[in-house]
Amino acid sequence: MPPTLREEIQQKKFRNFHHEVQLNLMFTANWLHSQVSKIFNDYDLSTQQYNVLRILKGSHPEPMNLLQIKSRLIDKMSDTSRMVERLRLQGYLTRTVSIEDRRASIIQITKKGLDLLERMKSEEPKMDLLSQGLNESESQQLCQLLDKLRKGASEE
Repeated sequence: MPPTLREEIQQKKFRNFHHEVQLNLMFTANWLHSQVSKIFNDYDLSTQQYNVLRILKGSHPEPMNLLQIKSRLIDKMSDTSRMVERLRLQGYLTRTVSIEDRRASIIQITKKGLDLLERMKSEEPKMDLLSQGLNESESQQLCQLLDKLRKGASEE
């Protein structure tokens, strides 16, 4: 059995259960991010860049602008403009100036970007294994609880 949070961070007492939950969520999120990053490193992609490509694939063949992409990102703190530029230089997307608003960019995934995401589908079983400790019912329950946690915090 894997170590508990208390064992992992060598802490016996927490301020309360809310404190323990918060630390456990942050610890687990960092662990999960680290595991997924190892998979994406083989494709010279960060998790944030993968997220941008996934978002653009979802809108394909319609283009998007930076604000639309940023609003859908998992990591809202990411430098979207820099990520888009790096992905453009790798040939995974195109970025052109909008005719209507020269300050805006029109961004679209390329065939090379779509092909990369298709190749990366072979990694999905590895990613699924990361949550194999939960059955389907537990996974659904966890998602509901996490949604409830965020909803409760946003109501204050």
